[in-house]
Amino acid sequence: MMNIKKPIYFFVLLVLIGSNNLQAQETQTDSTQIKDLYYQALNEKARGDIDLATTTFHKLIQLDEQNDAAFFELARLELEQQNLGDAAIHAKKATILKPDNEWYWILLADVYKQMEDFKSLTPIFDELLRLKPEKKEYYYDRAYALFLNNELEQALQAYSSIEQKFGKDDNILVARQEIYLKQKQPKKAIDELSALIEQEPDSTKGYVLLANLYLKLDKPKEALKVLEDGHKRLPGDPYISLSKADAYHSLKDENRSNEELKLAFASNQMDFEGKMRLLISLMSDPKNKAILPVVNDLANTLTVSYPSDARAFALYGDILAQQKQLKEAREQYLKAIDLNSRVNTIWEQLLQIELTLGLQKDALSHAYKASALFPQQPVTQFFSGHAFFAEKKYTDARNCFEAALNYADERNALLLTQVYSSLGDTYHALDMAAESDQAYEEALSLDSNNVGTLNNYAYYLSLRKANLEEAAKMAKKSNELDPNNPTFQDTYAWVLFQQGHYKEALEWIEKAIANSGETSFALLEHYGDILFKLGDVETAVTKWKEAKATGQVTGENIELLSKKIDAKKYFE
Repeated sequence: MMNIKKPIYFFVLLVLIGSNNLQAQETQTDSTQIKDLYYQALNEKARGDIDLATTTFHKLIQLDEQNDAAFFELARLELEQQNLGDAAIHAKKATILKPDNEWYWILLADVYKQMEDFKSLTPIFDELLRLKPEKKEYYYDRAYALFLNNELEQALQAYSSIEQKFGKDDNILVARQEIYLKQKQPKKAIDELSALIEQEPDSTKGYVLLANLYLKLDKPKEALKVLEDGHKRLPGDPYISLSKADAYHSLKDENRSNEELKLAFASNQMDFEGKMRLLISLMSDPKNKAILPVVNDLANTLTVSYPSDARAFALYGDILAQQKQLKEAREQYLKAIDLNSRVNTIWEQLLQIELTLGLQKDALSHAYKASALFPQQPVTQFFSGHAFFAEKKYTDARNCFEAALNYADERNALLLTQVYSSLGDTYHALDMAAESDQAYEEALSLDSNNVGTLNNYAYYLSLRKANLEEAAKMAKKSNELDPNNPTFQDTYAWVLFQQGHYKEALEWIEKAIANSGETSFALLEHYGDILFKLGDVETAVTKWKEAKATGQVTGENIELLSKKIDAKKYFE
């Protein structure tokens, strides 16, 4: 019997060993697959394939329900896509799997903030404080969460605890005022700030805070009384003047309000950065037309006071540009660049304005400098590309647009659409038809209603007599999106012409001419071409002659047109 059992036992042992080896191999394969899926999803996210990355992360968590990093990354994607319900589920799962990871809790807090689920926020900050008990901002976040959830007494206690732990802070003072007002106890807020003024009579803070409180309570006269007391104690204080400007504005006394603004701005007690912040805040409301002369005056004063600081001229330029005073804005940007040529946003504004004003030679000169100075700034490269394109420097334009594409943020669909569309125009000019079509397709995949792309793509296809059915659809759509645009109507007319639909083409070219504000070389030539195809040779020649006269003035190439006129025949 013993001789029989030994081989049987040995066989069972072999089976078990084989089974264990297979299991180990499967575990190793699963682990490798999970790791590969994780990095695949991250790469898909980096490429901007958000839907694909989301799908891959879902596959991963189905294979490995304990993968906290996958749940975290999936929740981040869902938060970006505003899929808040799923983001909350997956972020919470990550915190359950690894409760000591600070970033997981922060993500969950961000999700609940977006959901305005303030009740769930407080426990999260309790966890974050468990992990980081000395991190001051978590105490503030917790107190503010209590306030948002209308747990006002608990919020007051939380702010008191912060004060005891970290000392007095203006943020706590302001937060308490908000709580008192929400509790409909303004007297508590007034008393606290009045006490602060008594304790620190030579500090601006108490006067300004109390005045602002009175303004919130719609009591501008009481605010002015406090501020007058402040100015008696602190004559010429610019921040008290600013509060007085707000109080006079509430009383609709704009003259005195503007006087206080000028006093604040003239004060040496306010530094350059403070004056810039003031101007930016004043220009943030474009609807307030009454303030514009004062803002312009203050901005000009800033350039006089700081003649060697490029930021002063750049800000003045921004203010003028916002008011559509483009020539004046350009002058300020030129002065800013003379003082400091290393700020790309100034170049971008300058190039955009020069292109808008039709100053193509100036834009070209500045594009050479800007594109060389900022090779990795996509917006600078984009405007430089347009400056080159306007002067038919197509290779330079291509280099700029391709650089803009390479360095553009993949999430900036608006910029990417414009870059791809501009590349489509540029590749066409360089006789790179396949690349041009691909660029336009990319632009339309980002924004299928981009009228400029639809029009240009359709027109260039019509010139090549390629894919005319699709060109007609795009040209028609651009006219539906932007009716009565003569350029778009001309394009549709020309696509119909290339398709042999001459009567329809005539209707659209006549619409284009009727809507055009000025005589156009291209419109008149196309008009003549269409009339010729319809058999009206005499009128066609008349329109060609009108086109030739216009082209001679505007510098167009009229060689082919002259040939048509002389032969009284259409030539391509």
